Amino acid sequence: MLTLQFGQCGNQLGHALFSKLSADIDAKKTGVSYNINYNYIENVFDKWFSGLTKDGKRLARTILMDTEEKVINKITDNKCENWTYCTSNIICQAAGGSGNNWAYGYMEKGIRFYELISDIIQCEIEKIDNLDGFLFLLSSSGGTGSGIGSHIIELMRDEYKNKSFVSTIILPFLFGEMSTQNYNTLLTLVKFLDNVDTVFLFENEDVHNTLKNLSNVDVKLEDINEVISTNLSVAFQPINNTFNNLHSLIAKLVVEPCYKLATIKSVPILSTFNEYNSTNTWYSYLCQLKRTLKVYSTTSDVTSTKTKILSHTSSSTPSSLYSRSISNVLITRGNCTYKDIKTDDLKEKYLYADWVATDSFTHFHQQRYILNHDKALALLTNNSNIYNPINKVLDKAWNSYTHSAFLHHYKKFGLEDDDFLKTFAKIENVVKDYKNLNESKEDGDKW
Repeated sequence: MLTLQFGQCGNQLGHALFSKLSADIDAKKTGVSYNINYNYIENVFDKWFSGLTKDGKRLARTILMDTEEKVINKITDNKCENWTYCTSNIICQAAGGSGNNWAYGYMEKGIRFYELISDIIQCEIEKIDNLDGFLFLLSSSGGTGSGIGSHIIELMRDEYKNKSFVSTIILPFLFGEMSTQNYNTLLTLVKFLDNVDTVFLFENEDVHNTLKNLSNVDVKLEDINEVISTNLSVAFQPINNTFNNLHSLIAKLVVEPCYKLATIKSVPILSTFNEYNSTNTWYSYLCQLKRTLKVYSTTSDVTSTKTKILSHTSSSTPSSLYSRSISNVLITRGNCTYKDIKTDDLKEKYLYADWVATDSFTHFHQQRYILNHDKALALLTNNSNIYNPINKVLDKAWNSYTHSAFLHHYKKFGLEDDDFLKTFAKIENVVKDYKNLNESKEDGDKW
């Protein structure tokens, strides 16, 4: 796996992710034998790291890109960590940012960054016997990660047609970040949906509210990155005896090319927020994950105290309460057998669109603990709930557009009204497709 970190958010998230991956290698509580743990560690290292420094630190297999030095300087000054970055993989053109303007990053800076990054990508690929694919980390709200990232993803897709592309895009808070964030988000989503195999979306608002429910302390961006990086770790760490590379995972999750959006929900969320309890059973955790499939559910539903224990007759719950899924992939980690984890509730027909195949649910299990947790679960879900945050952004962007708000910032870099209208139309189609998942065959003979 070759990771590419774009902009302030992408680099901060990437740092949190590699810190967790490295900590997982060093975890003392594994739940498995020495030989099994040794093989697991080798697989983790081969997947995420490219070698060792002279003083024994792991070299992260990642490329960092930004237009400002502040975040880059902070995350590379990690002398206490047992891993580090390859200095030749850091690209920072400290000539000012992208002005929170997607068009500036995409039209002006994207091609220059790709000229700098293309040789680095090729060098990293040559170090790997078999490239699993590319993982992109970025926020959609600013101009650097969204604009430059969108340009680079286009050029890379053209050059690496047969490789797997997965992106993690962080959606901004609905209020209070920046005035152009809604335009930037829609423009970014369109480019990534056109060029990657899967887009994993995470909402700052959702994760922030979840952590607020778990603790009375102030929630910082670092805490949000901790949650998202935990989700990515539980989802993407190796699974023994399973053909779980990116290509096979995408094939399970994206069964139709017009449904490329997904998200990841995991439990426990963060043990540091007093939400982890070693007495939780596999069943109680599965119930928490199933609640996230309810219509318009959020991550905070995982921690809802009012519905902590679900009835064993949950299969009789009206199907209207749950969003329809294209597919769900459950990944469980802990020292038990695959058959000990009862997943029937996640296989219920009412959880899936009428036309999907019978194998729309997949379960992978890894006996080795992750991050010292004796139980950890991740649900990778491609379901209709995903349209809700996008629809909110779309409404706000349309409102700004009808008042011609901020358009001059984009037009001076070559973006025209037609570009915005095409973007709105594409996103409206995506929203419509996901909304229609909740319709049955009888509703208007849609299928």
